[in-house]
Amino acid sequence: MRRPLCKKFLDKSYAAIIGAIEIYNKPNAFYREEAFAILSVNAWELLLKAKILKDNNNNKKSICEYKSRSTKRGEKTKRQYLCPNRAGNPKTISILNCISVIAKTPSSLDKEIVDNVNALIEIRDNATHCVNTNPILVKQIFEISCACIKNFILLAKKWFSQDFSNSISLVVPLAFIDGSKEVESITVSPDESRLIKYLQHIAKENGSTDSEYSVAIRLDIKYEKSSLASATKVISSKDPDAIKIELTEEDFKRIYPWDYGELLTRLKNRYIDFKQNRKFYDTKRPLMNNPQLVQPRYLDPDNHNGTKKDFYSPNIMSKFDPYYKRAEEATSLPINLQDNQ
Repeated sequence: MRRPLCKKFLDKSYAAIIGAIEIYNKPNAFYREEAFAILSVNAWELLLKAKILKDNNNNKKSICEYKSRSTKRGEKTKRQYLCPNRAGNPKTISILNCISVIAKTPSSLDKEIVDNVNALIEIRDNATHCVNTNPILVKQIFEISCACIKNFILLAKKWFSQDFSNSISLVVPLAFIDGSKEVESITVSPDESRLIKYLQHIAKENGSTDSEYSVAIRLDIKYEKSSLASATKVISSKDPDAIKIELTEEDFKRIYPWDYGELLTRLKNRYIDFKQNRKFYDTKRPLMNNPQLVQPRYLDPDNHNGTKKDFYSPNIMSKFDPYYKRAEEATSLPINLQDNQ
């Protein structure tokens, strides 16, 4: 059976986005960000054209560009004619025209997707004008690229029931990690400054929406020592947009194994001058707001104003070191592997 034209366009869009990601993931690729923008814009144009073709029974004329001709009197004809390209083949509509066409259909496009595509187009266009990617632009483009991949996967699945999530991944480039630290000052050209402000404006406009699509996705990278057995770590967050992770009872006890009595026993064995006095309570009080060190368990999990009991991570011990003198040797309690983490 002959493959539908819309599926061929879908295949080409997938190939384009894979090519963009492969270049972006190379550890030392010059023109990385610009190449990603160029190929990802092409991928989006092909994906949008695939959708238009699907909605029009794979009629190729639905994605072709038409224009009027001039009569001998200089008047425009009412009839529209196919617009040929330089090779004489029918010219297809631009990506912006694709967006306009789909906007008039029930499918439409979320504003976040349109703004993300517009940001990529702007990056692509500025690349041709020799705007260099300084560290600020690199970080902005990375966040826009992450959102681009997410939006592409979601829309391909929604429109074509094609799940690319298992075969598409955006890996953090080594060059990006090395240059991810904040810089106090950096010199940018007027062209670069305008592009930076434009991208910031687009991302800020959609920063608080509830859409499943995104204009930009911020990723914070942090280096931590860890044992191989527990290399994957989770940091508690009150951010409503944070990924929800449910800890089992076993996981909770492993991370927060001590109650208040056990904490006091550990402190008394760690320091020769420890006393449960005002100094101790003043030192402990600010630590209680750190969810990485202390987590409460409520008698009624749905009532956070009710009775609770606090449990402590062994990592809290180091926070008392500046205030007390450590014993030369541990005197009573053996130190297990959990204590050393």
